[in-house]
Amino acid sequence: MAMITIKNSGIIDPFGLRFLRESKLQLMAPTRDIKDTSDEFDGEIDFGAELKCSDWILIGVTEEGLNTTEKMQVKRNIAGHLNTLRLNGGYFKYESDPYRRIFVRMSGRAEIEEYPSWFKLSIPLKTAPFWESVNENYLFGDGVISNNGTMDIPIIIEVKGPVTNPKIIIGNETIEFAGVIEENNTLTINTENKTARVGTVNALDNYNDAFPYIPPGTTTVINNSNSELTIRWRDRWF
Repeated sequence: MAMITIKNSGIIDPFGLRFLRESKLQLMAPTRDIKDTSDEFDGEIDFGAELKCSDWILIGVTEEGLNTTEKMQVKRNIAGHLNTLRLNGGYFKYESDPYRRIFVRMSGRAEIEEYPSWFKLSIPLKTAPFWESVNENYLFGDGVISNNGTMDIPIIIEVKGPVTNPKIIIGNETIEFAGVIEENNTLTINTENKTARVGTVNALDNYNDAFPYIPPGTTTVINNSNSELTIRWRDRWF
């Protein structure tokens, strides 16, 4: 997966291009108003707003003074990174803000403007609607989840066996699994994807369908399962 970094020097790593301020990088994700109508009410009902993916254009230039051979070498190097970005996506971040990143993927063809001894490259990107922490946060057992971001976040819950009928209280919600988790096996709950698995086996039939998101601030976790519990998350920002 690619990692694009705007260095403090103004270089776009790993492309080796100099970042141009004419790049169109939105500071905040756009939103779509969620509204509906009902015969029981006059007019529309406002359900708030939904974040949308953003369209960015990252623009950079090479150094001047390249000969034809050097230009071709630079293009081949850039093409390899662009192919990774197109196929697998990647992350974008600033060196001056090393703790946050945003997921990006190429959304079209990169455009080149040719000049005798240099060239200019425009890379179209589709971005996630939020920034996230580079480092993943962990809570082991009872304690407090600290969400230092600005939006509700999903979590990944891991309960290791052996344990029977594990029960965990997260804030105002209760996580319950009816059944036995054998030794050397793990119940994994992903609240963003709404999945529950024991090992690689779908376990939703034995799960109470609680998929909590954690609001900004602190949320208390109580492990009533007498088992090894791990909760993982990344803070998110609009």
